Amino acid sequence: MQPLQDIGGVAVTDWAKVHAEVVDEFARGWAAPGPHAWDGFLADDVEMVQPMLRDGRGRTSWREETERLLELLPDLRGEVLTWAGRADRLFIELRLTATLGRTPLEVRVVDQLALTPTGTVVRRESFFDPAPMVRAVLRSPGHWPAWWRSGVGPLLARRRLGRPRRA
Repeated sequence: MQPLQDIGGVAVTDWAKVHAEVVDEFARGWAAPGPHAWDGFLADDVEMVQPMLRDGRGRTSWREETERLLELLPDLRGEVLTWAGRADRLFIELRLTATLGRTPLEVRVVDQLALTPTGTVVRRESFFDPAPMVRAVLRSPGHWPAWWRSGVGPLLARRRLGRPRRA
């Protein structure tokens, strides 16, 4: 991305263009999620804050959390519903869908992204109500072992008891 324009010797960011390009990449990532789906616009030291996943810093941390989530919900997909941006802040509303066993899940999420003028995401903070996912897990005792092993959820102790953390 090259959103900087030189106007009279002053670099000016075309934020509308930056926002549109980031939203396109974000949507492509959620259409086919995987640990590297968002590498094209995440800063090396991106800060991630999200419910049910470990907060972290760096692409490696995000990749690990994505792997955990996809281990539990392999058919997870997202669809961008709306978005709005103002300068270095971008808000994206999306609908995440997946199934846990035979239980369909749908969660509305709003992500707030902090951007550089070149469209690199330096911070992502996600907001959603995790209750539907927690209820689906609680109603499906057969999926408790998979949920436990995945490390997804509010019980951080599972990370020590489940699969080992990477250094």
